[in-house]
Formats: sequence, structure tokens, C-alpha cells
Amino acid sequence: MLGHSSVRPLLGLSSVLALGALAAQTGEEGVPVGFETVYFDEADRSGRLSGGRTLLPAAVDPESIAPTPAPWVTLTAGAGLAQRGSGGDNRVDLVFVGDGYTAAEQITFQTHVDDIVAGLFSTEPLGRYADYFAVHRIEVVSNESGVDNDPIDGIDRDTALGMSYWCNGIERLLCVNVGAAYSFANNAPDVDQVIALANSTKYGGAGYTTSNLATSSGGNGAAVEIVKHELGHSLGKLADEYTYGGPTTYVGGEPNRANVSTYDAATMAGLGAKWASWLGASAAGFDGVIDTYEGGSYSELGIYRPSNDSLMRSLNRPFNLVGAEEVIRELYREVRPIDASSDPAAAYSDADVLFVQPMAVAGTPHSVQWFLNGAPIAGATGTTLDLASLGLGGCIAEVSVTVRDETPWVRDEDLRDASMTQSISFTVNGTWVSPSCATTPNSVGSGAVLDAGGSPSIADADLRLGVFGGPPAASALFFYGDTPVSQPLGEGTLCVSGVTQRLGVTSFDALGIAGWTLDWSAPPVGAGPNAILPGSTWIFQAWYRDAGAGGTATFDFSSAVSVRFCP
Repeated sequence: MLGHSSVRPLLGLSSVLALGALAAQTGEEGVPVGFETVYFDEADRSGRLSGGRTLLPAAVDPESIAPTPAPWVTLTAGAGLAQRGSGGDNRVDLVFVGDGYTAAEQITFQTHVDDIVAGLFSTEPLGRYADYFAVHRIEVVSNESGVDNDPIDGIDRDTALGMSYWCNGIERLLCVNVGAAYSFANNAPDVDQVIALANSTKYGGAGYTTSNLATSSGGNGAAVEIVKHELGHSLGKLADEYTYGGPTTYVGGEPNRANVSTYDAATMAGLGAKWASWLGASAAGFDGVIDTYEGGSYSELGIYRPSNDSLMRSLNRPFNLVGAEEVIRELYREVRPIDASSDPAAAYSDADVLFVQPMAVAGTPHSVQWFLNGAPIAGATGTTLDLASLGLGGCIAEVSVTVRDETPWVRDEDLRDASMTQSISFTVNGTWVSPSCATTPNSVGSGAVLDAGGSPSIADADLRLGVFGGPPAASALFFYGDTPVSQPLGEGTLCVSGVTQRLGVTSFDALGIAGWTLDWSAPPVGAGPNAILPGSTWIFQAWYRDAGAGGTATFDFSSAVSVRFCP
């Protein structure tokens, strides 16, 4: 049942409440070590919120707590859960735990969770980014049904998570033993946000900003809205935008939360501060036109909120655009725009097809652009790229892909560049040299074999030719041409025809090895009909003296190779 409740201080907690009041007036600056800010709210019959924030002891590194074994199930995971097997986890893991649900009431807990999950993603931006979440449910069994101080203060129950109303003397502040909640939540594959549900119909909840935890009564009719609002605190790090619970006139400095400010519209626009880029904007599915509306963070005067009546002010309302951007910012602390891709560490040839799988979103998908050596490839905006279509001809190249979330619900372009854009690079090591013609026997063995080493890049200027298995001390002439043939000549086979070019004469050494490094500073490189230019293919071979080959001729040929040259 919705309705206002009283707030009464508990003896022994005056110092904590005083610290909470200080935090409320200073935009949460100076929260003492060992405590965290916890938000609480209550709603009237129209859904208008009131409440505030206080300080509660903070758990030390709750995600490192050893799990208390309990059955668990993943309700929604998108495609990301499959990535866990290779060490990946590209989702915001939202873990539900329950308190005050006995073994016989686990079906009630399941129903409460299912109802909340069904309604949670009906609000933007959670709807667009629903696939960014993996939702898990942990079966936590309590010895007694219900939680402490329900329906009235003074009732104690034996439960697993120690959830309680009247926490810090505040009736609707539904707190939880954070360490106990995480001890069960840590059964899930990963934990980013915990939602602790109380087996109760009494209105209550809390948003723990440091522990990334929210609480709600599981059976209250407003449970879905409570969870959405508290996630605004625990996930989105948003302030309350209502005007009840603090001094009439705000007396602190500029708050550190993105959705409240001491600047009016003119000052904000002049400074380019807070939501200046959103002033005057509106969008379907969000609360109103963005401006500076006086009142927020529990005070009526001297402080402003971005819209008239968002979810951070009233239940059953949408987020405003400023709040939505902050929720998206927090999502991208856990999620990368690229969910899966070809392995960037693998070696690829121009016969391969690369792929990228952007994160799935509702509505307009993320943009995709492929690049070749840093330059965008025209029309290459799909999720696959056939490397053969690039015409690399075996050249070594860097191919990269960039995925970018172009949502108009973000105007912080630094955020978009840093977190909402991701690029992956691949190296294409094509087969730039290939055999063109076989060798024939010579006087010292099965024949001389030619190969090419270094790089086919003209800019690298380090292509080297080598012949192995020739007659020691015999002369060798390297040459090349543009047309492959297989014509018997001398004691061997001529493999080069058409436009031909001599490179130079050398001799085999005592091991029958001869080599030649192309001189890229002089013709025919870059000039004439036999010029070696980017994109050209030439066949290289060596002629050599072989007087003892056993036939009537005194010369032979090595095998040949075809080389495709790159810039």
C-alpha cells in the first residue's frame, strides 16, 4: 500500500544521521571511509516521491566474498553468455536474490522476479539495451517467511539476508546485509548489479550507490517502479529530483550527480556545464523538454533538475534524456560495442572472410565500417568482409573494423568516442609469391630452385631472390617477365616470356647458392614497359651455366616464381 510514513531517529545512530545530512547538503562529497550513500523513498497515491539519503556501513569488496552455495538460473542472457566459455563477459549481470522466502515460497520469489523482469525493460533506455543485460535468479531459502519490522517496527524474523524496514529509523528504508546478499549473488557467473527482494507487500526500497545494489519489496504493487527508480541510483548514479526531505533552499556546492545542478539555464549554457548540450531537447519515450526546472535533490529553491517530472521524481514516469545518458554511460563501463569477431590474433589471407558481431539493440543498430590500411572501404558497412573483394593480390595489409553506437540519446561525444566506439584490427598476410614453373635436373642434383624473400612492398624495397642447388662457381643471370610459359630450352625449361628484363649476373657459391637483391633506385623499377609498379605481377627466373649436365647444351634454368607487388 502506498502512503506517507513517519521517520524517527534511532538512539545511537545520531552520528550516522548527521553524516547523512552533511552528505545531502554537499552533493555526497566527503562520505567517510567505511560508509556508503544509500537512497530511500516513499510514494503518495499519485506516485510522487519523497525521501532522502543516509549513510550505512559499506561492505568491503563484496564481489570477492566466497559464495554460499545455492541453486541459480539465468533468465535472460542475450548472446553474451556463450562468450563466457572463452573468458568473456560482455553483459551487465543483474542478479536477483530474495529474503524471507521459505523453501515452500520459492515459487513466490520466482513469480516476483519474473514480474519485475517483464516490466523492467519497458522503460527507455533499458528497453533499447535489454540485450546488454544477463539476468540471474538465486534461490535463497530463509527459515522464516517475511522480513524484520514488517508490518510494524519490532518484529524480528530469521532470514538469510537480514532485510529490514525501519533501517536507520526510517520506515520505508528497506536495508539488507550487503555481505550476505553478495554471498548468494556470487553464485552467478558474474555480478554487476544485485537486486534484493523482500517477501513483503509493504512499500519499501533502497539504492546502494557503492555496493551496486538495490532493494525492493517483492510483492508490492509498485515493485517494478521501485526497482527502476532504485536502479537509477545504484546503476545510473542519479540523484533524486524531488523537493521533499531537505532544506527549502539548497545550501551546498555544485552537486556531483549529473541530473541536479545549481546553474540555471543561462549560466549552464554559458559554462557548457552539466546538461547544457541537452537544453531544449525532447524525445519520444522520455520526460518532457530539457531545461532547468527549479527544485530537486530534496530542496525547492536554489537547485535545478533537467525535466519536470521524471522517474527520479515520481513513479510511473520515464527517465529524462539527461538521466538516460547517464544510464547508458554506466552500461558502457561493463559492455563493449563489439560482442564477437574474427580472432584478431590469427593470420588471414585474401581468401578469408572476416566477421564482426555488434551488440544487439532495439531499433537502429550500431554502425559498422571496415577499413583498409586506415582508409574506409566504400560500401563496407556490413557485419562480414570478403577479403577477396579488396583485390589485395596477396599483399600484406591491415584491415580493421569500427563499431559505433550512434544513439541520439547520448550527446557527450567524448563518451561516444571513448566507450561507445570500438575498433579491431586484423593482419592479412597474403600469398604474394607462388611457384610458376618446375625445375629440371642439372649436373649436381635435381635442379636449381628459386624463391623470393623479404617483402613485395615497393615502399619496403627489400625483395630478395635466391637460387639453391646450382653448380658451385657457375655464373647465374637473374631476369623476369610478364608472361608465364613452359618451353624446353637448353638442359631445362624457360618459364618467362613476353616483356622480359635482365637484372644482373652473379655466381653460385661453394654450396651452390646464388642471390640477388633488387635495386629499387634505378630502372627498370618504376619506368618503362617492364616497370615494377604497385599491383603488377612479374615472373622471376635464373639462367645459369651447367657444362656438365650430360646433354649437348651448356646451360640450364632454375624454377620460377610469380610475385605480386604492393605499394
